[in-house]
Amino acid sequence: MELRGTNALLTGAAGGLGRYIARALAAEGVNLALNDLPSASVDDLVEELRPRGVTVESLPADLTDTAGLETLARHAQEAIGPLDILINNAGIEYGGGFGHQTREELETITAVNLLAPMELTRVVLPGMLERRRGQIVNVASIAGKGGFQYLASYCATKHGVVGFTHSLRAEYADSGVGFSAICPIFISREGMFGRIETEAPDPPGPLRPLPPESVGAAVVDAIRNDRAEVLVSRRPKWLLPAISALSPQTTAWVLNRRRFRDFADGYARALGRPRG
Repeated sequence: MELRGTNALLTGAAGGLGRYIARALAAEGVNLALNDLPSASVDDLVEELRPRGVTVESLPADLTDTAGLETLARHAQEAIGPLDILINNAGIEYGGGFGHQTREELETITAVNLLAPMELTRVVLPGMLERRRGQIVNVASIAGKGGFQYLASYCATKHGVVGFTHSLRAEYADSGVGFSAICPIFISREGMFGRIETEAPDPPGPLRPLPPESVGAAVVDAIRNDRAEVLVSRRPKWLLPAISALSPQTTAWVLNRRRFRDFADGYARALGRPRG
């Protein structure tokens, strides 16, 4: 897809990775409808990006209100025109021992991480299919390619996002609409790991953090080249997902080695969440 002049709706734009995705798209000439919670302003980002010659509008909405997502999509199209790109980036994480999670937390993380991407896709997909043009990008995680201690609910939602993406890609293979999953490892400075980076131990070698700009670049690459999946990780990129897919037992053994276990324990402590 040629990006210049296209229109994109981006969720989770106010902080974390969203800002870097927005900047990467604006640099390619993409018009942007930026969504986040009403309490999380994107006004400064709007003012930063408009001088780049693109249309940028703020569309606050709470993604846990799935009944309101059709309205969000409609407002986005009224603001910038028919949507060529949907980037489901918003996400939350409740780390710590699964037994300590509440029903409300499980409902919220599922609503934001999985139900909102599915509902927004359901709403915007018919227009893309009619125009035979579009790309839907779902920001998942390396947690969607394996299982990690103290991240059970997060892993569950991100596995769902990855499966959802690839199922749609198969279903609409000849439609002109593409579907991509972005699976980053730990990202420094911003996002979920970035917020606790100074308190958490350093991730083991293959999980060492990458800068947030790498996620923005991955999203642009996925759209331009219709990538099924982009692993934002250190080389060899295929190693962790391949081991997890081919031998879950081996993956569990690796993650229970002292270095990975100590990191998982320290990560949960940094989040301030109970583990046992």
